[in-house]
Amino acid sequence: MKKANILLVGIIILNLFSCETNSEDPQDLMAPEIDHADSGDEISPENGDVFTETMDHIPVSFSVEDPSGIGQVKVNVHANFDGHSHARVLSDFQKLSIDDIYAVDASDQNFQFPANSTRVNVNSTATDIYWSGANSRLSAPVLAGKYDFSISATDIHGNQTSFADGSSYLATIHIRTPYSPSISINNLDDDELIGTKGQPLTVTGEISKTSHELSAPLAFVWIKLGEEEDDDHDHDAHNARISNEEHVYDKMWGNSQWLSEGQGPDLPNDQTINLATLLTGEDAIILPATGEHLDLTIRAEDVNGNFTEKTFHVDMD
Repeated sequence: MKKANILLVGIIILNLFSCETNSEDPQDLMAPEIDHADSGDEISPENGDVFTETMDHIPVSFSVEDPSGIGQVKVNVHANFDGHSHARVLSDFQKLSIDDIYAVDASDQNFQFPANSTRVNVNSTATDIYWSGANSRLSAPVLAGKYDFSISATDIHGNQTSFADGSSYLATIHIRTPYSPSISINNLDDDELIGTKGQPLTVTGEISKTSHELSAPLAFVWIKLGEEEDDDHDHDAHNARISNEEHVYDKMWGNSQWLSEGQGPDLPNDQTINLATLLTGEDAIILPATGEHLDLTIRAEDVNGNFTEKTFHVDMD
């Protein structure tokens, strides 16, 4: 009986010691931190970046840090043509769709990092994302339009970054090509349109099919005027996405491949549309009687689904 009591006391002491030791063990519940690479001041690409007709890739540059150790980093690119529609696309073109996994045992050595790494720095041409040329990720010409670029990370304990709290990185970028619709305005003053409150806004220029061999007839045009977008959004949140629900002008022509509600009267021409002629009469843009600055956004799609979107600042006096 005495031996049993001694054994019981020993078990209790051992359990108490174990509990005390475990309570002092630090518990890592923090997700990794995503930030700019050592050689830069911003993550690349940035939200709103436009890749013009002469460009062929997305420069990828960022860092991930976690004191416990990094388990995996994922870079994703997918089309955001309407908020993720799945419209049929002609086989002549291909959406840019990327899932690059960075890990100790990544299948591609360019995405590998040493075991027990607490910081991963990505800034190499080998990890850039090409849509044309010798290093292209695609087997067909890229479908022009807007894409979401994101970075998420997990540490060795399974703690994950999240889009909900902004710890994952999200940016919307725009890929333009020589064959996507052309949008030009020729009455800009210091890159702005000038208008008078309460009066029609004069817009001269055109939307057109280009001369490129892959260019196709126009299928859809959307023109809207609303509050000026805030370009100085919080970059630290990484998750900034501009949303503008209220427009003083919002009209569509033709039929969109991507927008579920993208339809309107027939386009006046599927090769070239004169904006001064289009925006007259009942379709004229009448500026509000109050306010100082607005944004005019023009989106044009061709019959293959390639689209171009441009935003022009409007200064009202």
